[in-house]
Amino acid sequence: MPRDGGCQVAFRAGARRTLAIAPSYLPFGMVCGLAAVQAGLGELGAIALAGLAFAGSAQAVLTQFMQSGAPILVAIVSGLIVNLRMAVYSAAIAPRIGQARQRDRLLWAGFLVDQTYLFEEARHAQGEFAGHALAYYLGSACVLWPMWVAANALGAYAGALLPGHWQLEFTIPLSFVAMVTPMLRDATQRATVVVGGIAGVLLFAMPLKLGLIAACLIGVLAGLAFDTLLRALKLHQIQRGPDDGQY
Repeated sequence: MPRDGGCQVAFRAGARRTLAIAPSYLPFGMVCGLAAVQAGLGELGAIALAGLAFAGSAQAVLTQFMQSGAPILVAIVSGLIVNLRMAVYSAAIAPRIGQARQRDRLLWAGFLVDQTYLFEEARHAQGEFAGHALAYYLGSACVLWPMWVAANALGAYAGALLPGHWQLEFTIPLSFVAMVTPMLRDATQRATVVVGGIAGVLLFAMPLKLGLIAACLIGVLAGLAFDTLLRALKLHQIQRGPDDGQY
């Protein structure tokens, strides 16, 4: 990654924009840190899990299975299944980084979470920092990763003092709504989000959190179908155009 002025500007832009949503990490991170302690990992184990996994949903599922007495292998596999959506994110980013060095691709993979992916998609859609995409991405990651570890640490050491009825984890979907909504620029994207959201609610009770993955697939398929329909309608209008004037 070149170290020039443009690189530094991109890095600072990624960090600055991410700071706006970083506080939303605090409640869910505290919940995950507390859950890890309750699962028997201890305070240091909870912090290590946050730093190495950097995956809130997977951490939550892993600790839930551990608390229920499930075999550790089942708990780990369940956490991996929950994070299958990262494969979708990776597939979306892959065409842009195909020529990158292996070290750079490892950095893309290591810090890939919902928020860094959304910020990267927004950057790409706006055509910003095209020559310094990794710097922008790492600027975002350098805010989110320390914040996540710190939030887990706070939850591990002080989470038991918080009232359970606060439902702090609810702030996470709110932050996603705030990030995704400005990115919905056309009818196809809005249809994808609406169908995917409805599917997510209806399939929420599926085991191993598979409802989230299924909802993503349903939303994508709905978006593709809607886009195909719109294209067909436009083509039909174009084909009818010359005939309409010949009366």
